[in-house]
Amino acid sequence: MPQFVINRSNSARRAGRRLGAFRERLADSGAMPQLIVLGIAAGVTTSIAVGTFFAIIDLAEAAVTKLAGGEFSQLSPAMRAALPLGGAALLAVALTPLAARRHRAGVAHVLERLAQRRVRFPLSNALVQCLGGATALSAGFSGGAEGPAAHLGAASSASIGRRLKIPENSLRVMAACGAAAALASSFNTPMAGVVFALEVVLMEYTAATFIPVLVAAATANAVGYSMFGHNETFAMPSLEMHSYLDLPFVMFAGLAIGALAAAFVAALRGFARLGRHPFWMRAGLAGGITAAAAVAAPAVMGIGYDVVHFALLGQIAWPALLVIVAAKTAASTACVGLGLPVGVIAPTLVIGAAAGELIGHLGGAWAAADASSPGFYAMLGMAAMLAAALHAPLTALLIVLELTSNLHVILPAMLIIAIATTTARHALRQPSAFMVPLRGLGISYPPSPPEQHLLRNAVASIMERRFALLASDRAAVAPGDAVWLVIANGDEDAVRLRRAQGARPGAAAPANEPTSFIDVRATLLEAREQLDRTGVNALCVHSGAAARAANVVGVLARAQLDAYAAGECALPARA
Repeated sequence: MPQFVINRSNSARRAGRRLGAFRERLADSGAMPQLIVLGIAAGVTTSIAVGTFFAIIDLAEAAVTKLAGGEFSQLSPAMRAALPLGGAALLAVALTPLAARRHRAGVAHVLERLAQRRVRFPLSNALVQCLGGATALSAGFSGGAEGPAAHLGAASSASIGRRLKIPENSLRVMAACGAAAALASSFNTPMAGVVFALEVVLMEYTAATFIPVLVAAATANAVGYSMFGHNETFAMPSLEMHSYLDLPFVMFAGLAIGALAAAFVAALRGFARLGRHPFWMRAGLAGGITAAAAVAAPAVMGIGYDVVHFALLGQIAWPALLVIVAAKTAASTACVGLGLPVGVIAPTLVIGAAAGELIGHLGGAWAAADASSPGFYAMLGMAAMLAAALHAPLTALLIVLELTSNLHVILPAMLIIAIATTTARHALRQPSAFMVPLRGLGISYPPSPPEQHLLRNAVASIMERRFALLASDRAAVAPGDAVWLVIANGDEDAVRLRRAQGARPGAAAPANEPTSFIDVRATLLEAREQLDRTGVNALCVHSGAAARAANVVGVLARAQLDAYAAGECALPARA
């Protein structure tokens, strides 16, 4: 037994050393093997989390369908109105007692957390997202599940990194891995998931993030397929452009859907201005608007992918399409803008499909012999609305390509996406729908390019490890090859620094300098901000929970950080 205990203790120490080396390597953005391992973990975790979330939605919808007596489209007008009003009452009772910050959810919440210097996803927000989102969607509120899935994917993936105590720069990558894996699992579109994470979540393209995000999306897709089977969100018919004579009409469609996307975001901003009112009031208003819209058009209730299915087949009459576009826009912007835990991705697809088919019917009436099918324009409308409303053109293009598996749609899809995005973003100057909640909180995102540069690495990547810890400042000569002396003077919580090079025989020793502690997992941007805030010239880098002399593992000087920011400081070699 004693021998077994000793062996187990030695194994634990070896495992601890390996984990410590793993964490230390992750401070450098070039730690590709380690990031790939984390990407795999993020893909597996996200696939399970998203699959569980969708299963909860299915159970909730089945329960509501049984109680209400049928699907949304089969209900009487009175029942269609009663469901969202009852759901609003239930959400108000459950969520009003929570602090306002606990209500934040979806992709906007992921961006909010990434805008902070420390990437933390509170468990309470994830629970609100999961249970509140399932409740809202099953009660017929107009919204989507992919945005909530991205929140849960980012939160579950980052929680792994948080438990492993990895550096903050790698936690950001793990959050992006989770978002990519969630979209890949939701639509069975791994490439679009990767681009979504880079284009919308991180808003930067680097090799250091691309590879682990790619691995996470592929892993989530494979795990989801093995656990839950093939997930076909839309049954895509064979769609293609009949002739190049369609291109002028595709350009017109881009202008029209770009204007519609701008109106969608403007309405979202209008409802978001009511965000300071109590949640019960906002939930009641969203329930009332959804009830009115549901009475006019039951297709607006819930996620609404049935509309997309029939629009792609060109089977919805144009008067019904007009009502669906207007009612779905009003209900979706109300639900999302007023802070209900539903997503904005699905509504843009539904509205885009309905508007696209409507334009396709117009084209057929104008030139019946040459026009492509209304379903073809429904598909283009989905891509254009998603790209223009969310400022995600490449994500929209890849979603269309992966869903259709049809290379013949590339040219018209590129054209309509470019025109719609330019119209909404530049001509009509509307922000991304994801940015609306952030602007209400006074949060600026994404970081500037210099800040992005400092966010990619943690302080451990460039800190000086050659230091000596002294109990007092009476020593005049630095021991060994130390560059810095960390002097406690009997107080482990208030140390001072001295450069060791000047402490030579016959040379005047430099004076002790004040310092401040910073965690070894912090990013270089956080270090820069702490240097500016405290006015010191160097920081003592500590590991462990306590900021004290015994836990110092390095020193980060302002000069080192300035050299790295200017591109003059190479990262130290690692074993």
